[in-house]
Amino acid sequence: MAWDPEFEVAFNPKTVAIVGAQRKPPPWGDFVANLQRAGFRGRIYPINPKAEGGEIRGLKAYPDLASVPEAIDLVIVTAPATAVPAVLEDCIAANAKNVHIFSAGFGETGEEKRIELERQIGEIANRGGLRILGPNCMGLHVPAAGLTTWDIFNPRSGPVAFLSQSGGHAGVFTGDGARFGIYFSKAVSFGNALGFDSPDFLEYLATDPETSIICMYLEGVRDGRRLTELVREINRTKPVIVWKGGLTEWGAKAAASHTGSLGGEKEIWDAFYRQTGAVRVDTLEELFDVTMTFLYLHPLPSRRIALIGAGGGNSVAGADVCAREGLELPTLSQKTLRELGSFIPPEGTIVRNPLDIGIVLRDIDLLLRTLEPVAADPGIDSIIFAMPIALVLSGMDRAAEASQDSQVLLSAMDKQVRKVLDIIIKFDHENIHHKPLILVLQPGMGPPVPGMRGRVQRELFEAKIPVYLSLERASRAMGKFIQYHEYQRKAS
Repeated sequence: MAWDPEFEVAFNPKTVAIVGAQRKPPPWGDFVANLQRAGFRGRIYPINPKAEGGEIRGLKAYPDLASVPEAIDLVIVTAPATAVPAVLEDCIAANAKNVHIFSAGFGETGEEKRIELERQIGEIANRGGLRILGPNCMGLHVPAAGLTTWDIFNPRSGPVAFLSQSGGHAGVFTGDGARFGIYFSKAVSFGNALGFDSPDFLEYLATDPETSIICMYLEGVRDGRRLTELVREINRTKPVIVWKGGLTEWGAKAAASHTGSLGGEKEIWDAFYRQTGAVRVDTLEELFDVTMTFLYLHPLPSRRIALIGAGGGNSVAGADVCAREGLELPTLSQKTLRELGSFIPPEGTIVRNPLDIGIVLRDIDLLLRTLEPVAADPGIDSIIFAMPIALVLSGMDRAAEASQDSQVLLSAMDKQVRKVLDIIIKFDHENIHHKPLILVLQPGMGPPVPGMRGRVQRELFEAKIPVYLSLERASRAMGKFIQYHEYQRKAS
């Protein structure tokens, strides 16, 4: 079906009815409780004929939708699949047109009678003018409205939207997004896409003022031409990051049993990426990294980077990693090399590009002095700093390091990391050359420090500095980010 603006009230509803709500909480999918925990500000109506006259989660239960005393903006159907046709007839009778069918057990099973059941609910929806989301999906997640079916809910909103045929991927991406500094305007899990499909929601998000980046997980699509046209147009102003599942033979079989989707030929999707300029990711890990990159980096004029790290072997391996992802490590200018050589000793270091300068991390006061001439180099457009946290800690107060008092040691660690973070943030925010600093948190020499990596990530994300957990991940994400902007420059 085409996008219907009347469905937009479902993203910020005043009234939500849960059909199939139970007195005894199910092991998962307790949508009444999830809305309550999320602080939903509207009114919730549990619907269950067996609970008539009683309460569910402290709310009056109703036998059917027609008994609800006001208009319903969104109906969430959790009843068994075989009961869904009757529920949809109830929706028509109550003039409740926006319907999210959570229930599974339809065409995705591959069983003829279940395929027929899905066809039947489609006919009812068309006859009654119902706007269907699903079936077999988690539905809508809108932090600003306190609207969710997710068990885990982060109330903080952000500029990222996620369209996903998989409810599981939608739950993980929105649930873990904060660990990568990613927050959401909306997420939509649309499952079998009997009613609205991904192009319909794209049409809505294209003009949504709360969304500036659109992420997608797709297993199939009914109208590939419309999807291609919309992504090509939207991608000019809002990056569209697409993870296509089911491109292998076995992945396609899994997609068919998951949402009833046909995976599609790999060559067709390769052409889709070429024609639209959409950003291609192939794993959930990549989706996190690439989205975070678009959030925190401004467009770069080229692929020329400087790589700063510790260890000669790491430098060689790092150069290979960057090159594989299409990044360039140009030779630093003679002026830059002279300035760096004036204070970095030649013993145990390599002052080229990549720069092996572990001494800087042991004497952290030299860090800012190192970053400034590299940023000033006209042949460099961004800096990747591969920082082993344990090596940073090796520069802390020796007396504290030798202390047997755990509190003294923790305090010294905290002071040292604070010093490093302050230098990094100051440089990134104040360098006059406006060349971004990209952090890679690597394991390094010395014992691991529990919780330290998470703390460093959180503080740098709050400062709008991208942070990655390996050089491979950073290089891959940056390569895709730069490729997107190269495509846009050529297309303009």
